[in-house]
Amino acid sequence: MTALRAAATVAGLISFANGFDLVNSNWRRKGLVRRPRPRRRPRTRPLLLPPLASTEGDPVGDAGGASAVPGGDSAFHFKPVTLKRVTGSKGDDSNSRSESVNPSTISFNNKLNRMAKEHGGTAAPRVEALLLDALEDYREAVRKSAGGVDSIVKPNTISFTNAITAWARCKRKDSAERASALLDKMHLLYEDGWDFVRPNRVTYNSVITAWSRNREQGRAARVEDLLHALFAFYNQEGGPEDLKPNGRSFNSAIIAVARSRDKGCADRAKHLLDEMGRLYFEGDEELVPEALTFGAIINAYANSKESGASDKAAQLLLHCESLSSFGFELARPNTFLYNACLNAFAKDPSRNGADKAEAMLRAMELDQGGYNIQPDCVSYSTVINAIAMSNALDSGTRADIVLRRMIGKFLSGDPKCRPNVVAYTATIKAHSAAINATLSLDDSADSNESIAFSARRCEDLLQSLCQLYVQNPGPSLKPTTVTFDLVQTVLTQAGDMDGAERTKSMRKSIENNYRQHTRNPR
Repeated sequence: MTALRAAATVAGLISFANGFDLVNSNWRRKGLVRRPRPRRRPRTRPLLLPPLASTEGDPVGDAGGASAVPGGDSAFHFKPVTLKRVTGSKGDDSNSRSESVNPSTISFNNKLNRMAKEHGGTAAPRVEALLLDALEDYREAVRKSAGGVDSIVKPNTISFTNAITAWARCKRKDSAERASALLDKMHLLYEDGWDFVRPNRVTYNSVITAWSRNREQGRAARVEDLLHALFAFYNQEGGPEDLKPNGRSFNSAIIAVARSRDKGCADRAKHLLDEMGRLYFEGDEELVPEALTFGAIINAYANSKESGASDKAAQLLLHCESLSSFGFELARPNTFLYNACLNAFAKDPSRNGADKAEAMLRAMELDQGGYNIQPDCVSYSTVINAIAMSNALDSGTRADIVLRRMIGKFLSGDPKCRPNVVAYTATIKAHSAAINATLSLDDSADSNESIAFSARRCEDLLQSLCQLYVQNPGPSLKPTTVTFDLVQTVLTQAGDMDGAERTKSMRKSIENNYRQHTRNPR
């Protein structure tokens, strides 16, 4: 087992060295390859969020520099551009370009920064209004003044970035569009010679964050385009350090794409991860993926419900473990990452998803990976749900075993394994699946006895959950409608009408207790 794990670890590192994708050598030809430093081209405004394919006849939006997605869907047509490392005097020209900032501007930027961090992100409209007012005041002062305007507020890159960050924190539906619109305005001003408002990497990262929190369909393409635009602008400007995409740029973009639920989002996020790995081994040591990034892609594969998705999830987990074992601390696996993989196993349409989930849970309990990672209530509940989804004859028994292990771990002093309504409901669901599997086979006396046993066990589980809720009222322990309906259904299937009536009484009692607790909380 040790030799096998070592071999797998080395294979995972080799895969990372080749861009996480040994098969897709195509992108080594078409991908983000470095090229000799070009001569400085005349400054032209880059197309923000450019079309990903020929868009002849397609309307182009103007709110945030966005363009219509070809075909009307979110099919992946990411066009990588060159990422090069520029050395010499152009390595970081942000200081040589910038002028000294007067005290009024510093105070103004600090004010915008404080407002941008307000709880709930409600200050974004006010931050933008202040910024635009200051911008107009500065323009007017420049137009009227024959001399300098050093004493007034001069909005700069930091000013705009603070406003974009405020929109990234805002929960309004149009927040991402407003952030993109400000980025577009910065490019317009920069084109007109306002060097002090040139967007930088932080600006782009903030806009990517705004789109990552957006729920609009097609946001994956918007994020991909922003990363594309950042690369293009970085190359156009000659490679200044403050424009070079970094690990946050990639990690934020990958997580945003993976969480978008757009078509093919898992493969699209995996492709960006491949490019990130390849660029790292070409010399850009800032581009290191984080464990959260791997977890987001794994969850995307789990939600895709595609055939083979769980195998891809397991391979990603292995890659992450391999990177961590070779000293990449940002990629150190955590419980979230393992839970994401368990979720992929639970949603695996094949029959062996539950077996994979149980095996991984046991490995977590024994800490076989050596990362001091222990399962929590989400881990156990996910495995129980995987067992329920297997619809096997022994689903109920296997779920009971996992639930008992969870309770035992909690009683041993691990508060993260506190049983909740999700775990109990999943166990009841597993017994219900076992009953349905038994009914599909025959109608023998043994089958009837098995059905009756599972039905009684479901009622016992419901009673235990209700007792826990009464002792410690709270949403995490309150039986749901699904919980009661499952128990009532299995008791009816078993012919236990008295048990079904008892379930109805328990439901009324719990609802009365809930109303009383709501009116008179402790």
